[in-house]
Amino acid sequence: MYSYLVLRPTAEVITRDTYLMAFHTDLTKTKRVSGFLGAAVAWLLMAPLAYAQGQQTVQFIPTPPDQGAPDGRQRGGATRGDCVAYQDLAAIVPEVEGVVWSQTAKALPTFFFDVPADLTQEIPLEFVIQDRSDAYVVRQQFSVEADAGLLAVPTTAELGGLAIGESYSWTFSIYCDAARPSASVSVNGTIQRVADAVEVETSTPDLTAIEQFELLRQYAAEGIWHETIDIAIALHQSDPLNDTYQETLRSLFVQAGIADEGL
Repeated sequence: MYSYLVLRPTAEVITRDTYLMAFHTDLTKTKRVSGFLGAAVAWLLMAPLAYAQGQQTVQFIPTPPDQGAPDGRQRGGATRGDCVAYQDLAAIVPEVEGVVWSQTAKALPTFFFDVPADLTQEIPLEFVIQDRSDAYVVRQQFSVEADAGLLAVPTTAELGGLAIGESYSWTFSIYCDAARPSASVSVNGTIQRVADAVEVETSTPDLTAIEQFELLRQYAAEGIWHETIDIAIALHQSDPLNDTYQETLRSLFVQAGIADEGL
């Protein structure tokens, strides 16, 4: 439906309507979009997001990770050789109680990564999602010509999708050393799919910007990270000079540990 895309702070990319339409067709073409209704527990070490759209306030409240979930790796870490340029690779996913952990309401969520150096067709990339038995649910191997910046990686359905109530491990890798083909910089974490019951009342087929912001607010309140960051990025791209959208997205990046990247 849409390709891998690097998001950069330039008017050329920010105002690209085709990306916005493709990326959020399922959010803007429905009157009822859902989210998790279970009790959300605030992570005390994460400062809540609190910026207002009129009288509407956004507060991201992450749910705690599964007991026994692996810690994961939010940032690539030290390396050597050609991979040094990519050692600051970062996943735009929160770290909750020491675990790289997020929730989604979609069978096929989109992930975002901050790539610190340019990518070329000669640099293989891999994104995988595996279930509890280590079977692949998503396995995507690709390359892309792109400048350093935020990389959106939409998942595909060749091997199925995420099931409601299940948790999965994911890994994104950059194979960045031609002299050592197996060498890579990677980040990894855990994602859980939850039931979808967030809804916004609307009288039109497409959600307005105000209604999309309300949808973002509800997803954030339920701790559903992927839909929250999806909508925040889409709104910022649709109106990059809007102070509320800028501050909302910046605060989400701060909560994910990626302060002000790409803005």
